[in-house]
Parts: sequence; structure tokens; C-alpha cells
Amino acid sequence: QIEAAINASTSLIQVNRVRAVGRSYIQLIKSSGETKRKFYRALVWTSKEVSPARIAEINAMATPFPIDQDTPVRVLHRRSLATRVRHIHSIKCTVVNPRFLLLDLQTEAGTYVKEFVHGDLGRTRPSLGSLLHCDADILQLDVDQVE
Repeated sequence: QIEAAINASTSLIQVNRVRAVGRSYIQLIKSSGETKRKFYRALVWTSKEVSPARIAEINAMATPFPIDQDTPVRVLHRRSLATRVRHIHSIKCTVVNPRFLLLDLQTEAGTYVKEFVHGDLGRTRPSLGSLLHCDADILQLDVDQVE
């Protein structure tokens, strides 16, 4: 009945073999997403000019490195309050001009990238802003690849 109702409601999708599943199956599906890596490119604004030496230090950081992320303010209404450890697998900053950077990032799935950049009021440690020793904010974010 559910299949027929969904299939009759739209020509955009078709479903088949709909069935109830147990909690263990749901946990398996959710945990499989945690093993994925995501590749991002972002345009980042900084509150002050960042020295080429500081950019070189960040680009030379040993990876992967862990970050602690408290549940971000923007999702607190739908996610439980917790501190999650996520990993940055690679990071590269390229200076666009004195106050703008191009950030290439490879992260563990589930990493809040916007919050990694600006720090989310200290809820993400370390953040790109803290590594740069200034405020940083994301102006544009694109997912390049999911592995």
C-alpha cells in the first residue's frame, strides 16, 4: 500500500520492496556514513592579514588531526548536546588577497565545516580562526567530492 501510494504520487521516483527494519539496521546505515571522507573548498574571510609564515605552518600541519566539536548553535534545536571528536584529514590554505583565503579541506563525515572555520563561539577547538590567530568566516562553501 505504501509503495503504491508513493509511486502514484509522483513520476520523479519509484520505490519497491518497502519494509520495516529494526534498530540494528538503522544503526548500521548511520554508522556507514561516519567512515566517509568529504572534500570541501571554501572562500574564507579573515579579520586581519595573515602572514605567509602562518599560512605555511597551517599547510604543513600533521594530518589527520582531531578537533572537538560541541553541537553547533545552529543545530541545537534538532541535535542532542554533545562533544564529538572529528578529524581533519588534510588542510591547505591559499592566499587570494591579504584578507581572503581559499581553503581546501578533507574531513571525516559529520564534521561541521562552517563551525571549524569560525569556531562557533569557542564550541569547535581548534578552529581555523584560532589557528590563524584572528576571526575567520566562511563566505562560500562547496563540497567537491565524497569518498
